[in-house]
Amino acid sequence: MKRQRQQGVALITALLIVALAVTAAVGMAMRGQADIRRSSAVFERDLSREIALGAEKMVLQILEQADGPDDLIWDTCLSPVLPFEVDQVQLQATLDDMRCRFNLNALAGGDERQLALFAQLVDRVGRDSGVSMPPGSQLALAVSDWMDPETDDAVYQLDIPPRLSANRTMLVASELNAVSGMTSEAWQALAPYVTAYPSDQSPIDLERSSDLMQEVFAEQGAGGDAPWFMRLQIVASFGERQFYQCTLLDAPNGKVVLREQTACEP
Repeated sequence: MKRQRQQGVALITALLIVALAVTAAVGMAMRGQADIRRSSAVFERDLSREIALGAEKMVLQILEQADGPDDLIWDTCLSPVLPFEVDQVQLQATLDDMRCRFNLNALAGGDERQLALFAQLVDRVGRDSGVSMPPGSQLALAVSDWMDPETDDAVYQLDIPPRLSANRTMLVASELNAVSGMTSEAWQALAPYVTAYPSDQSPIDLERSSDLMQEVFAEQGAGGDAPWFMRLQIVASFGERQFYQCTLLDAPNGKVVLREQTACEP
């Protein structure tokens, strides 16, 4: 009887050891698979960045050689999707002409004409979209004050937590969300019509831009020496995973102004 009990204890002990060994083996296998997936994701991310940088340089060379937007082979603000493959990586590139949008940094100097045009744009977008927008004239002044280095609007200090205005020009148009009076709904409605690039001008392409932009800015053309910025979005696909790069390009000078590892704004 005693021998049977000892055999039973030994069997249970052996089973426990086997169970622990199986659990440890399964855990090690799962960790190994996770490490493999993590390493694969890091490799794909790094590879996609290198390929996207190469595609970016190729596009810059094309734009630098072009004699303005009229030399491009498409006649719309947004290019068709340009698909290509590098080292078995599927890439899609699109170019967006920023002359089809209003440059928010044109409001930094408080120019009355630019303030009035932006106010008209805001009011028109509100009417056409049905979205509740802040009054255009009010928002135009708020944006100008937000960027003014000598202005610190007290309205932001009343927020919880308190904050300060930027006191500089905008890097991306989505900074508009931080300006007093803006809402997420208003931003979504206005986003396709605005941009931000380093210039106090806002030339508008009256041939390629939307009907709304053409009507609001009918008396303001692009001008021969006006700045020309393009926004390039590259999407690299690895199976089900996608990696994005959004680059703002100074087209005639062949320079990168801003590069982000994310999808471009609306």
